[in-house]
Amino acid sequence: MADPVEVAIESALLTRAQAFATAQSLTIGLPNVAFTPPVATPAAKYLQASFHPAPTNGLGISSNSTNQLYGLFQVSVYTGLNGGELVGGRIASALLAYFKFETVVTKDGFSAKVWKQPYRAPGMKDDTWWCIPVMIPFVCFAPNPA
Repeated sequence: MADPVEVAIESALLTRAQAFATAQSLTIGLPNVAFTPPVATPAAKYLQASFHPAPTNGLGISSNSTNQLYGLFQVSVYTGLNGGELVGGRIASALLAYFKFETVVTKDGFSAKVWKQPYRAPGMKDDTWWCIPVMIPFVCFAPNPA
């Protein structure tokens, strides 16, 4: 059975993030899935994905009009404290390239597009880790009801 549009978008984005993590030999935490980060050392690193949908926009008056679903997909890059910001910065830059502007992910007949240039937020200390969030703006147009 096909997933509804909201679930299909999240699943497609998470699948792409998992492929990136695998290609980079990194572990990745997924929303509401048990995950144990590596032990925090200056050389340790991992990713954490999260899905932030925005309110859906109905693009017409009719109940059969198209909906615009959009939001941010966030992949945070965690590196151990005292390992330097450049290690995480390189991973963040690789994520920006992997989810570059106009990247399209598809699942169950729904396609979400990276509709604005992804961006890196400022790094911050998070307990024993240094975190660099990477924000990936997405949009999907789907019939109502999808």
